[in-house]
Amino acid sequence: MTPADSLLVKALKLLRSQWLLLSVIALYLWAFQTTPERAREALEMSGRTFGSVLLIIISVFGLMGLLQVWISRDKVAAMLGKEGGWKALVIAAACGTVLIGPAYIIFPLLQSIRAQGARWAVITTVLAAYAVKIPMIPLEVQFLGWSFSISRSVLTILTAIPIGLLVEALMEWRPAPYGNRPR
Repeated sequence: MTPADSLLVKALKLLRSQWLLLSVIALYLWAFQTTPERAREALEMSGRTFGSVLLIIISVFGLMGLLQVWISRDKVAAMLGKEGGWKALVIAAACGTVLIGPAYIIFPLLQSIRAQGARWAVITTVLAAYAVKIPMIPLEVQFLGWSFSISRSVLTILTAIPIGLLVEALMEWRPAPYGNRPR
């Protein structure tokens, strides 16, 4: 591999891992070229938004560090990995229904749990059941009524585990090598 190839590989890795940040920077550069006043206004607004969530993000990352140190990988794998079986999926569905918070908190927490050994079905089941949000049901009932709220919540919980299992099957599916395919 030549130095130019190595540099290209590094640039592609950077682009692949930081595509969102690089896209936003490119959009801001374009915005500053076309309408500098609005771009500066957008930059100030994004700075205020970032400042308002910065402490929450720092807290979540602190919590993730504590979870990774206090709860061993073996324990997470035993409870929420393949060894956990159906019990892990039921726990995931129950946890998903009581979670409240923005996605920028939930996703890093789930990434941390996944890194500790939780299976894909557990992660997906939590996210699917997260749509229920039991603490928010009284508010939902107030605006949309009991029958809608109960119907939506029950169907969401009932489908959370099958969706989790389906996503896990898709994530773990690998095509058979060419020589091993049935003819």
